[in-house]
Formats: sequence, C-alpha cells, structure tokens
Amino acid sequence: MKTSTVTEFRSKMKEHLQEIEDSQDILILSGPKKKDFVVLTLQEYNAMEETVHLMSTTANSNRLLESIAQDKAGKSKSKKLPVNSKTPAKKKK
Repeated sequence: MKTSTVTEFRSKMKEHLQEIEDSQDILILSGPKKKDFVVLTLQEYNAMEETVHLMSTTANSNRLLESIAQDKAGKSKSKKLPVNSKTPAKKKK
C-alpha cells in the first residue's frame, strides 16, 4: 500500500495511475482537513466486493473454508463446464 498527498497525486496523476495498474496496489491519498481517499483499479475493487459477498454469511464462509481445506487435502474434483453456452448443460439421465 502506497501513500501520497492529493496535491502530489494531482501533479503526477498519470504516473500514479500507471503504477497502481501495474502493481495492482492501493494508493491512499491524504487530503486536506483529514479527508483521505483510496485509489485502486476496478479489478481490485471488484475482487474486494466479491470477497465481501463470499464472506457475508456464516454459511458462505464455512462452505468456502471447507472447500479450501478439501482442495489443500487433494480431495477436490474437476468438472468440465460449458463455455459461452446460452443454455445450461443438460443433465444425464
């Protein structure tokens, strides 16, 4: 996580935005009157939102942690999913 002032960010905005994009890091801007800001890529923001959603309930958290434990223990299975299909895959009878 990097820091900058709003004034310094404004003067070197292009460089700062390129650095954030390249490193997928977060930039904290110290503004006047203790008004601070966070600058990050949309990709990083979306990842954070997804994590919040996945961990939003105890049941979701438990299922996710159980899945991670199964994967680490080598108990996961791979499935082939249809790609770019407009209709769901048909179930075998």
